[in-house]
Amino acid sequence: MSHILAFLKPSHPRFWLFAPFITLAFLTLTYLAIWQFLIGQIRNGMADNGVTWQEIHASGFPARLTLDLQKPSWQGEGISWQSDDMSVTLMPFNQEHAIVDFTAAHNIVYGEQAFQLAHKGHMASLVADFSGLVRSSMDIQMPRLSGQIGDQSANITAANIDLQMRRQATDAARYDVSVTTQDLIYNDHQTIGRLTAMFDVALNLLTASHIDELIGERIVIDKLNLTRQKLTLAGRGTLVLAANGFVEGKLDLNFINLNAFVDALEEFGLSKPRDRKKILFLGGLGTALAGSTQDRINLPLHFRKGQTYFGDIKLASAPRWRP
Repeated sequence: MSHILAFLKPSHPRFWLFAPFITLAFLTLTYLAIWQFLIGQIRNGMADNGVTWQEIHASGFPARLTLDLQKPSWQGEGISWQSDDMSVTLMPFNQEHAIVDFTAAHNIVYGEQAFQLAHKGHMASLVADFSGLVRSSMDIQMPRLSGQIGDQSANITAANIDLQMRRQATDAARYDVSVTTQDLIYNDHQTIGRLTAMFDVALNLLTASHIDELIGERIVIDKLNLTRQKLTLAGRGTLVLAANGFVEGKLDLNFINLNAFVDALEEFGLSKPRDRKKILFLGGLGTALAGSTQDRINLPLHFRKGQTYFGDIKLASAPRWRP
């Protein structure tokens, strides 16, 4: 022991030869301790937010912090999420930015309805601060959403979905959201087309632990563009999640090719063939009153008391937001 202590004295002739290695070993052990501490902080943060898992493994030392979760899940009242595998990666000294890689399908239960979102790749970039999420970017390749809506099965596919979220500077509880999808198809044969939308929502729509907390939430649609075969549609308006379980509100629509619009309504079961003449007449009347060209129509789409109205024409039931 005395020989070791003598060697560690700076006056020892060989001390300075080994000093850099001793310093490097000390710094490495210190950095490993910090890395392990940060991994623990991340695990605790996810657990505090209700995320659970069967197994968790840490990797990436020393350049990054990566947690691989097996069978991750999240449970709220009336809604739950589960997947087979996901990974979360951060930089050791920039924990405000995380990259999340979902390698398996998402299984979602909303009320009594079960859905699965399968995909060929799902990456998300999240930036947060002490007040919560600042912005996020998400890319989903070849998504397929399948499940049961009421007594009917539904499948929605797309080539990809690009989603961007950013916290508003004037209201920290609301976020500006943009969504772009390519080649949307409903039930494998009904083409929806290319959809782009910009709207603002409350973060509560994503973080609420109980469905009842969503009652009264509003979705402000600043821009909605849909291109489907011969139909080009643009819209804007405000929708509210009403206590009766239906969406209420109004969308002001501007579209080209009224016949193609009516074809789409009939194809998706939103109107019946007997309503066709009424809608064409109303569209023509609206065009004349607005002074628009014959092929460009401006008309409102209303959702009220559980029903959908095109102008004054009653169509199908309004969309349900609550199972």
